[in-house]
Amino acid sequence: MSTFPDRYREVSVTDVDVPLELGPLRALLTSRPVYRRSRYVVVRRGTETALVEVIRGTTTGLFSAVEDVVLLANPAETVYLHRPELDTGVPSDLVKAAQDASGARCVVVEGAYGHVSFVLDPDPVRLHVLDVAPPWPAKLLDQVERVLQTADDMTGVLPVPHVVELPDLLPGEPAGHYLLPCRGGGMDVPGAEVSYLDEVPPQADWTLLGCARSRAIHDFFYEGPVRQVDTCPRTIAAGVELPAGEVLLTKCCLLENHVEVDGRIVVTPWGASFGHLREALEAAVELAEQP
Repeated sequence: MSTFPDRYREVSVTDVDVPLELGPLRALLTSRPVYRRSRYVVVRRGTETALVEVIRGTTTGLFSAVEDVVLLANPAETVYLHRPELDTGVPSDLVKAAQDASGARCVVVEGAYGHVSFVLDPDPVRLHVLDVAPPWPAKLLDQVERVLQTADDMTGVLPVPHVVELPDLLPGEPAGHYLLPCRGGGMDVPGAEVSYLDEVPPQADWTLLGCARSRAIHDFFYEGPVRQVDTCPRTIAAGVELPAGEVLLTKCCLLENHVEVDGRIVVTPWGASFGHLREALEAAVELAEQP
């Protein structure tokens, strides 16, 4: 399980002239008080970094005595990264940075605003995010990443993209005429005529490229059967094999105002708000933490 500090103020940074070993660090750090909110100290000596936890004793005013020190990660296990584009108060940003330090037990990150934090034993929730594109960027994946950038009270989540390109769903023998739900995605089918369902064009011999909602709208306006290529992300997601313990997030336009959990799949409305996405992420984390 990953360990993160609760807040920036729990982490202090200091340069020392002693070896980054338990004995010398204990002797040094127990000889002086620490700020009363300090729990962890990132200690540096030259290019080496270690992480310790301080056991605080009596607090007087703003400072606490240090009764003992626990060495959490030695220099051989610790990597120090500069990532000014990341907010180190956000666990998902920390686990994102940790991907650049594969094998390190402790990843210390100096990020935006000069703030320093760490993740110990990085073990993020791997959240598979399935979306269809165009439009680009894939909207659901983009929105998830934006929500995670401010989720400072949520454990580290690492999105795993599954972006299905709509042209890849077309049959090997393309049709001469496709009916798309709308122009919003900006999809082009070379060599084929394209019409848009929301414009209610005159009925033709076309193939509907859409989901169950598009089919229902088609059936409202037109009579008779229609060939269809199902593009519903939820339908596609049902065929994805997930590694044990991992979770998938996708969307479906049959949902309008709520989030559903279907086995190891979390489903948001097609036009999910950031509130919906936050709810979905919380549900996904809860699922991932279950056996």
